[in-house]
Amino acid sequence: MTTTCRPVRTEKEESRAATLVWIDAEQAQIVPLRGGEARLERVESEVPPHHRATGHVRHDPAVRHGGGGSPQSAGEPHRIEHLKRFVGDVANRLSPRDDLLILGPGTVHERLAEELSESDAHAGRHRNIASKASGALTDRQLIARVRRFAGAEPRRRTVGAYRWSLPPTHRPSGEPDLLPRRVTAKAPRNRRLQAQVDRGDG
Repeated sequence: MTTTCRPVRTEKEESRAATLVWIDAEQAQIVPLRGGEARLERVESEVPPHHRATGHVRHDPAVRHGGGGSPQSAGEPHRIEHLKRFVGDVANRLSPRDDLLILGPGTVHERLAEELSESDAHAGRHRNIASKASGALTDRQLIARVRRFAGAEPRRRTVGAYRWSLPPTHRPSGEPDLLPRRVTAKAPRNRRLQAQVDRGDG
């Protein structure tokens, strides 16, 4: 199994210790969140791929089916053993103190969640382990998901000169004033209009 690790900058914000794991049979992406900072680690598996049928197979009607198994399923126990070893390796990389969000397609994420739940029950640990089906996610999406899970949503920024960022004002009647369309005045498009504005004609 090969592994790569790289830091990812996030806003520092109060949050509980949490780790996101996205896993399938080919790789796992582990994203622990500590003090608002995430570090993404990829672990490649050595699980062999499923054998696929290569077209129509003709059967001799004189030969009985069943007994002895088919060549397509001969490597399946070997694959399951590799998968079990891979899931165990990923489980060993996770902090026993973190709440966990485990994502992925298929059933591998369910296997990991089940193994961790059994390990926690045996050790007398109590933590939140959530398992959900998910397609592939980008690095930013993984970080956003773990931040949301940990209760540290990124702050929404007011960007641009024309966005109103002050609290709304109210008239004496209690009705809200209409917010201005622009916070700063936009310069006229030509000199003649600018001259009119300077003279107070515009």
